[in-house]
Amino acid sequence: SRAALERLAPLLNTKQCGALAHTSMEDVMVAQCLRKALGVNISDTRDAQGRERFHPFSPGTHYNWRPPKPGKPADWYEEYNREWGIKYGRECCAPDSVSFHYIKKPAMVRSRSSRSRHLVIAIC
Repeated sequence: SRAALERLAPLLNTKQCGALAHTSMEDVMVAQCLRKALGVNISDTRDAQGRERFHPFSPGTHYNWRPPKPGKPADWYEEYNREWGIKYGRECCAPDSVSFHYIKKPAMVRSRSSRSRHLVIAIC
């Protein structure tokens, strides 16, 4: 909400919110800051079938993602999702997904206008 952003903005440069941290996980850092500094609880945003709504990859990457082969170390995505697991293939993403990273504007426009999981998967 706008009110939360107004309360968050002055805190972003504080040690409490990890201003000195060097990380590529800025979304996780903002969530931690909201929790630590403002007491905003983190909630599970998955749908009733456990499919994610916020995605760190493009739709195609999620659709095709598989864990590393036996004997290989887990990657960061597998480690991050260890607690609740990862859905594969058509079950990877909720039909009402909110965001994907690494998606170009034409695909973003198609998926926003269609609001159909099958079309989102088809643009992979």
